[in-house]
Amino acid sequence: MLEKSRVEEEEDRTEEEKAHASSPSYTAMSPLQWGLLFSCLGCGIQHGAWAQFPRVCMTLDNLVNKKCCPPLGAEPANICGSQQGRGRCTEVQADTRPWSGPYVLRNQDDREQWPRKFFSQTCKCTGNFAGYNCGDCKFGWTGPNCSRRKAPVVRQNIHSLTSQEREQFLGALDLAKRTIHPDYVITTQHWRGLLGPSGTQPQITNCSIYDFFVWLHYYSVRDTLLGPGRPYKAIDFSHQGPAFVTWHRYHLLWLERDLQRLTGNESFALPYWNFATGRNECDVCTDQLLGAARQDDPTLISGNSRFSSWEIVCDSLEDYNRRVTLCNGTYEGLLRRNQVGRNSEKLPTLKNIQDCLSLRNFDNPPFFQNSTFSFRNALEGFDKADGTLSSQVMSLHNLVHSFLNGTSALPHSAANDPVFVVLHSFTDAIFDEWMKRYKPPADVWPQELAPIGHNRMYNMVPFFPPVTNEELFLTADQLGYSYAIDLPVEDMPSWTTALSVVMGTLVVLAGISVLLVFLQYRRLRKGYAPLAGTDLSTTRHTEEA
Repeated sequence: MLEKSRVEEEEDRTEEEKAHASSPSYTAMSPLQWGLLFSCLGCGIQHGAWAQFPRVCMTLDNLVNKKCCPPLGAEPANICGSQQGRGRCTEVQADTRPWSGPYVLRNQDDREQWPRKFFSQTCKCTGNFAGYNCGDCKFGWTGPNCSRRKAPVVRQNIHSLTSQEREQFLGALDLAKRTIHPDYVITTQHWRGLLGPSGTQPQITNCSIYDFFVWLHYYSVRDTLLGPGRPYKAIDFSHQGPAFVTWHRYHLLWLERDLQRLTGNESFALPYWNFATGRNECDVCTDQLLGAARQDDPTLISGNSRFSSWEIVCDSLEDYNRRVTLCNGTYEGLLRRNQVGRNSEKLPTLKNIQDCLSLRNFDNPPFFQNSTFSFRNALEGFDKADGTLSSQVMSLHNLVHSFLNGTSALPHSAANDPVFVVLHSFTDAIFDEWMKRYKPPADVWPQELAPIGHNRMYNMVPFFPPVTNEELFLTADQLGYSYAIDLPVEDMPSWTTALSVVMGTLVVLAGISVLLVFLQYRRLRKGYAPLAGTDLSTTRHTEEA
């Protein structure tokens, strides 16, 4: 069986080399049962199985055959809910268009052509059915046949929540941190070592719902593992490109659905933090919300907050690279924020958001962190709305992560901090406002030559079953949620005003030039000769004739 896996690996390699030759550059246990198991054994359980992969698919046979098409319900023959017409087992479609950007390797990373290094066959659901066995509905749909629009949940400002709503949100996060994910497991080795030294032991582990959320973000930004201490760092599937907005949108939708099921409340919605205050203090970093600073050590969370005991995962990136392994969900210390090291930074302002929203282009070539006059890049924070682009530029999303400092400052560990949830909810609200204002067609998103993972039809890494960037390039109401927010429009942002003055001056000058040409033409018609075309006399008018 191991030899068969090697053959399929070689076939994948050949397919990918051809495709890029022209390239430039979770039977599921109940949550209660799993919760009891988790409290006894912790997050590092080795076990035979929505994101990384469903637990039910992580058997030796499924991995060797690269097939994840589980039955829906107790009937083994009901593959992918086929007996109800919900779906069928099909070949995975992966984007083969060329990418650009700094990742120039081929067939060296298990995220290339996601998820074909792991599974080449999955359930393809019909209509509005969704999920790894087609047992769910797409976001925004409900009913036994997924044929009814679900009433949108409303994401509110965290400061506007009632005491009951606030407690429900904070309590749900804390419960998710302590409850094993009922359906999904994470892999602890990359694709070449997934079956372990013997080739018969899948290298997988359980972890909590919230830690699973963290792991997904880590996996999307981790380095390519080429060998001990030889990482290839120029790769990121969720930042520095168009997929920044859709990847984080799906990431939040996944957590929101997990928390709805955990709490038994289908109306549960993630709140947002309007970080556009322009201040040098974090107004959600209080013991009533997401944790104040500890008095004796301001880099830690106050003991009066439930988050003071939160430990983080996936923080030791360099150690994983040295050992050529993946984050396995082991706790690696307490959550930290570093107020002392903020260097007098201030949070973004409403003006910054207005200027960002004034940009009509979703993205511009090269669709990377050096794109200018790009809404996506300005929102992500590598660019400013006026086109300012330098290594010192940090705005909006990036600026807030830097401002929080500590655990939040590093992409691979940032999602450990619960502030991440409300920060990205507001970032998504800005994206949704842009979508509603400009109503862009799908083709404003590049089909090719964006960085790897960022082409329009690329399957977002590491979500499973596969979902493309294009499927999330919608307004929020189409996905079953909305924001209680009103982002005002500024008629003329400052940089636009300056540009308008310059353009206006050029128009006036052009008009004057046209007028002068017209007048000269009329003079010629009346018999006037231009001065340059006359014969000048050398006679002095003071001389006698």
